[in-house]
Amino acid sequence: MNKILIIVLFISSIFCSETIGLVMKKKGKVDYTPYSNSKKIKTLKISEALFNQDLIETGKDGFAKFVYLDDASTIKIHKNSEVYVQGNIKRRKIMKQVNIATGIMKLDINRQQSGEFKIITPTSVASVKGTRFWIDVNGKKGDLFHGLSGIVEITNNATGEKISLTENTTAISLPDGTLNIKKTISKELIDLEILEQDVGEPINDMPQNNLEDDSGYNLPGDNNDSTNGINEIIIKLKNSSSQEKTLIIKYVN
Repeated sequence: MNKILIIVLFISSIFCSETIGLVMKKKGKVDYTPYSNSKKIKTLKISEALFNQDLIETGKDGFAKFVYLDDASTIKIHKNSEVYVQGNIKRRKIMKQVNIATGIMKLDINRQQSGEFKIITPTSVASVKGTRFWIDVNGKKGDLFHGLSGIVEITNNATGEKISLTENTTAISLPDGTLNIKKTISKELIDLEILEQDVGEPINDMPQNNLEDDSGYNLPGDNNDSTNGINEIIIKLKNSSSQEKTLIIKYVN
């Protein structure tokens, strides 16, 4: 579904309901609890309309992707996650917020025309105007934010301290108030991008030369084809069932 159709659906929905999002993809076990009946849990379906305060919960093999209808900002919810979809419509724009209690999300947020897109966790608040990044929320272990593009302002709830997440950086926010930022480690980003591959999403954000590499994987420059000027990244992984997967990424300098 392209952005034009999404916008048409959004305009139509304003006059009949408070629909704010649309499910674009679903895999594995994904439960859905509508805001209108907090006791009614059902299986999430593709093209499901989403409303303010709807709850999405993914199982160990679950994945869901939805878009906000006004600007097609995309939220990918990976396995073992619990996420509340939130948004209020004002002048045909959605004031967006996502509350994630636990789990992993990848966000591709288009530039906001009004206000900031907020992501709320038990430990942190992330404020976004327009950017792409990963977030991993893990209870007492706190939050990890991996910047892919743009800027995200992250606030630690315990202290109110703030930092700016930028491309190729990782922020760590802990329940005790600790808030640090570092250069992204390649293995961390590779592991997240493999989640994308496992659910059939394109891999667009593999690490580049300017990331820290403690992964043991071949990164750009390690495997060169001098005849054709073609380089390869080769990654071999095994899942929990001991099935081996090989990911080969070719690029030209």
